[in-house]
Amino acid sequence: MKRIHEICIKNFKAFQQEEVFTIKGKNVLIYGNNGSGKSSLFWALYTFLQSSIKTDEEVKKYFKHFEEGDRNTHQSLKNIFVTEEEDAYIKLCVIDKETQISTSYTISHDLINTNKDIDSCIQELNLASDFINYNLLQNFYRASHKNEVNLWPVFERDIFPFLTDDLNKSYIDKIKEITSDVPRGSQRTVRRGSARYNQAITQIDEINTDIERLMTEIETNANEFLKKYFFQDENVVKVELKFTKKFSFEDIKSKMWETGKSAIRHSYLQIKLVVQLFDKQKNDWTAPIHRIQSFLNEAQLTRIAIGIRIGALRTRVQNTDFKVLVLDDMLISLDMSNRMDVLRIILNQENHSGLRYFDAFQKIILTHDKGFYELIRRNTSDLEWEYYNFHTNETDNTAPSIKRDRTCIEKATAYLADGEYEACGIELRKETEVILDKYLKGLNLATTGHFEPLSNKLKKALNKITENHRRDFKKFFVDKDLDLDQIRKLTTDFEADINLSAQEKGRLRGLKNELSCYLIRQYELEDNKTRLIEEIQDTLKRVMN
Repeated sequence: MKRIHEICIKNFKAFQQEEVFTIKGKNVLIYGNNGSGKSSLFWALYTFLQSSIKTDEEVKKYFKHFEEGDRNTHQSLKNIFVTEEEDAYIKLCVIDKETQISTSYTISHDLINTNKDIDSCIQELNLASDFINYNLLQNFYRASHKNEVNLWPVFERDIFPFLTDDLNKSYIDKIKEITSDVPRGSQRTVRRGSARYNQAITQIDEINTDIERLMTEIETNANEFLKKYFFQDENVVKVELKFTKKFSFEDIKSKMWETGKSAIRHSYLQIKLVVQLFDKQKNDWTAPIHRIQSFLNEAQLTRIAIGIRIGALRTRVQNTDFKVLVLDDMLISLDMSNRMDVLRIILNQENHSGLRYFDAFQKIILTHDKGFYELIRRNTSDLEWEYYNFHTNETDNTAPSIKRDRTCIEKATAYLADGEYEACGIELRKETEVILDKYLKGLNLATTGHFEPLSNKLKKALNKITENHRRDFKKFFVDKDLDLDQIRKLTTDFEADINLSAQEKGRLRGLKNELSCYLIRQYELEDNKTRLIEEIQDTLKRVMN
């Protein structure tokens, strides 16, 4: 299994000098105010992965020094406040967790080693990964009220490049290969009805049919996902993806993929998004809504967009376990309840088998919402996550200040070493609160603002441990559908009972052993849990107050 071990960025977008993120293969959570560099990290990773399917010249343009009078530099993403002589680059160190062998990859103006056939690591990472931010989700429903939503531009830019066929070729490459131009002879298109013309028509029909099939698959995945994980298995909303304007010989003849023709191409092609809502009174779906941006609120539209993006993500042919999922403020249009729904899905804290797909991703989550950041942090572990704070002074052009956000335990350890015992006690109390909240509530963490004493939470934790033990007993013994008369034989010398078969004796022997082990375990746990709670309560009185 491969993971990103380190990210180095120098003089790219908001970053100056060299910024190093040593994440050690962990997931990453980042908080930063607006303009602090979060989106620069998002686009640095996106640009890096996309470089694997671009030529050297297509990559170099991002690292040229910007000159207003030179149009060849107008796509540069090099920081505009550094000199022409200063270098700019993005580097990733990738580590194989099994062999501990690390490999470095770089993109810059002078060095690019991500797009070489000799090493396909970054190409595979690009095809398996996904990037979602608020603006990308908005593209799903950004249309005037008089027009239907056309998702072709969204699929062309954000989905087709990351979908692969059975030969591990991206769908956008497959589509362009067939639709870049029609067969020509002596600069003219081939004669209608000729063998080459008929062959081209067949290929065009096949790619249209393939895209229709793909839309059906994504639609099915999106609807299953929305119903199960957003609406608790209830019928609420249903999406339909219709490939209504398709590739034609005449449109392809105009060379629609040439530079500057994207608007024309998007007028030729359409993937129409239609939505139906469920009417509980009629117990049936409503008539299709064709202009969804006019009739649904932003939270509904965002859920639909997330459903389609994840539906597309689930449609991919996956030949690698090396993949990243980068999320940049994609939930800002949702209220806290809906954000929690999305987080439960992505973090899969309940360990749903249908969501284990997300477990394989190395996740990078960026947010400008401090409360949301703290909520995610309280429900993740520093064993699997690294935490960062980004900050920028909006009154000048200095680079963002980036600091690794230490855990409460790390802060407490530092305070203890410095003899700052009061500050150490406060951090220990915070960490205890986090552990108890995670145990008692998980992602259902209350956000009402009501204060609850730590001593109350300790009592609740003790009660929950007891409830869990009772549930375990019921699971192990009561729910096994055992015959009561057989259970009574446990109090007798059942081994000498001639009326019992060898199988029945074996089952009773196993049950007796399970009961003995269970009782021993419960006495041990009871002693340990009581002593643990008592020690915490004593520490609370002496230190954490």
